[in-house]
Amino acid sequence: MQWSAIVPVKASSTAKSRLQTNAAWRAELSRAFLSDALSALTSCPQIGRILVVTDDTFLQGNLDPSVEITVIASEGLNQDINTGLRLLGDSPVAVITGDLPCLTTSSMAVVLDLATQYPRSFVSDSQGLGTTMLLAHNASTCVPMFGVRSHAKHAQAGFMEIASDSGLESGLLARARRDVDTAIDLWDARRIGVGPATSALLDDL
Repeated sequence: MQWSAIVPVKASSTAKSRLQTNAAWRAELSRAFLSDALSALTSCPQIGRILVVTDDTFLQGNLDPSVEITVIASEGLNQDINTGLRLLGDSPVAVITGDLPCLTTSSMAVVLDLATQYPRSFVSDSQGLGTTMLLAHNASTCVPMFGVRSHAKHAQAGFMEIASDSGLESGLLARARRDVDTAIDLWDARRIGVGPATSALLDDL
């Protein structure tokens, strides 16, 4: 199964406001998170198309040439995702948040392999309250409900939570679940292991 990936990205000037540091560093950090997440996606053989939907004009011309970008006036996360979904038709889709600095090609491949079992599925965040990925075999059936307690909303809407009893797969899934909103999240991401862009930025601190 070949998947298309939608990555919604908030303008870096307003991203990661819960990280209690200056705005310029938050912008750099959010771009590093995105860079590491996109690196994992572009190297994943199950992903044939990557579409970034954003209101951040800085990203134009600053992404891997294989990554498509649609710059829009943001109407909110779910509405922005829907804009991307309308561009995909009925292809299999994975909606992936851009703040996953621990994501690797192997962890993404495990998510997609497990997602083939369910017409619609999702990956919970590390807290078990939110969602880091939303997947559907047909983009027209993907209904994003990101936001407060999105884990419960997606489960109630019939999306199946992706999980595994395998120790190896569970470890890789932990990388797909570790989004970063707070200083504690960032500490945990460093414990798990972040990608090169995030690592280089944090090493310069």
